[in-house]
Amino acid sequence: MIANLRRAAALAAAFLIAGGAAVHSLDSEAARTIEALGLRPGLRVADVGAGNGEWAERIGREVGETGHVYATEVDRDDLQKVETRLKDAGLKNVTTILGTQEDTGLPPGCCDAILLRMVYHHFTDPARMRASLRSALRRGGPLVVIDTEPQKNWRHLEGVPDRGGHGIKEQALVREMTADGFEVVARHEDWAGDGDRYCVIFRRTEGS
Repeated sequence: MIANLRRAAALAAAFLIAGGAAVHSLDSEAARTIEALGLRPGLRVADVGAGNGEWAERIGREVGETGHVYATEVDRDDLQKVETRLKDAGLKNVTTILGTQEDTGLPPGCCDAILLRMVYHHFTDPARMRASLRSALRRGGPLVVIDTEPQKNWRHLEGVPDRGGHGIKEQALVREMTADGFEVVARHEDWAGDGDRYCVIFRRTEGS
């Protein structure tokens, strides 16, 4: 009986430790992403490929009523879900934008910072999307790209460049971006999340 109780206590402790690590990992990614974007009240920030709206909501709270968030998606149904989430969250400082595979839909010079979280490798026309991002980003502002090394066991993406799996190598991302009007500000190769995630922070080059 005592042995069983000890075993149960050990399992419970292990569960709590694992759960705590998961929560810490999520909090750590949020904190690091906020830092990478340089978020503060009053900034105008885009979440390109907003997904379920989680990060657009986080950013909206960080930039406050004096700031603004642009949440973009290429699927109208997904965009509706983002709109519903943000409305339920009571955020009024977010504009949702229906983009395309060639254009983010962001207005020129609208953004102090842009986030692409697990989005870049989905682009079917990366060159045109880079041009759209470059147009939207104000000089000196960070473009934060969080992505993963190619994962062979993840679902296949139709129409995207073949990169050996679902994702893009960090070196390939840097090569594409720096050849097209961006420069590297910082690189983080130990980013939280499944797969082999990394984060690269870019900004527009002076001549772009």
